[in-house]
Amino acid sequence: MTEISDWLAAFAEEQRRPEEVARWAAATADAILLDVEIDLDDLRPLLLEAVEQHWYAFLDRITLPEAGFELVPSAHAIALEVARRRLGLPLMLKIYQRAQEECWEFAVQVVRQAPDDLDHEALLVWFWTKATAWFGSSVEQSVLIHQAEETRIRQRGDARRFEVVSEALTDRSVSPSELSAALGGHPVNIPGHIALVARALTADSIEQLEPALTAVTRRLGRPQYVLVNPGGPQMWAWVALTDAPESVTDTGIDPAAIRVTIGVGGSGLDGFVAAHHDAQAAQRVALAPGRQEPVTAYDDVAALVLVAHDPDAAERFTRATLRGLAHPSHGRLRETVREVLTSADPADRLAERLGVHKNTIRYRVAQAERLLGRPLRERAGDLLLALDYHDAFLRPQL
Repeated sequence: MTEISDWLAAFAEEQRRPEEVARWAAATADAILLDVEIDLDDLRPLLLEAVEQHWYAFLDRITLPEAGFELVPSAHAIALEVARRRLGLPLMLKIYQRAQEECWEFAVQVVRQAPDDLDHEALLVWFWTKATAWFGSSVEQSVLIHQAEETRIRQRGDARRFEVVSEALTDRSVSPSELSAALGGHPVNIPGHIALVARALTADSIEQLEPALTAVTRRLGRPQYVLVNPGGPQMWAWVALTDAPESVTDTGIDPAAIRVTIGVGGSGLDGFVAAHHDAQAAQRVALAPGRQEPVTAYDDVAALVLVAHDPDAAERFTRATLRGLAHPSHGRLRETVREVLTSADPADRLAERLGVHKNTIRYRVAQAERLLGRPLRERAGDLLLALDYHDAFLRPQL
């Protein structure tokens, strides 16, 4: 009875003949190119080379079974090329899948032609075990190479995009066409811009930045948008919309993890820049200790943003305006004052909304006026601004 090891040694020697390797490589490469759904004919020489190198290396393992696995150079090159063409991992996995199918069909034919006194079942198991391990190791290493190259390309692209955007934001030293090109064709010369700034409150929530921005753009109606990653706890976006909706709610963003701010700018490069600066300025308010809103629009807090630029002066203004109403024990009074000044509803409707009797509203207003030392409607704008600043920056935190 013929020993499998002797037969395998003879098989390996025979298969090393250049004409045999070329035939096998051509058949496998053509099967791969026929199976994929995009035109890769220009990759045929590299595929041929990779199949040949794989086959020679596999034959070496027959005679040197203890040799360690090392991905052949051409397979390494294919993984890089697939990543550089942005074709994705599924395509590369399909290449290996088709190659493995061809290999198995070849192995079945070889076993059928083996001598009758050879254990065909054992030989088929040997081929299956060795080929499966070989392809598994090849795929594993190719995936790692592909992912590393994708990361390198993305980081290089992110860095260049951030560099151009930074120049636009600081000194407008780039043209609208240059900026648009760096942003992958995102329009700059349009009637208006909306900018978003997302900030992670913890290191663990940085990975939620992009999903948060995507959630906001979804609430804006899924318009065209572009992301810029400056690194660290922030991520920026620009949306090709002229006007933002009155409010952006139900985003699913956890305010304990992410705060997103919105700025609206005019046309062209100036509007692109202004929208971002407003969104950045609104972060000062969005991150205030007393706020828990996941999304803050600059237009809703513009006065508060301006006041907050000088915290000492803002606190003096707030305490002088609120006087005794600023005391920590008067939270309900401040809430009632805000409702009275911002609502057109009559006292009974207002009382219903606050869950109290309308006489309670009158009592609270009178009490607030005594603490203020003036009528509630006198300097009402200053009073509302002081209430906003107090609630955002001065209210004791539980």
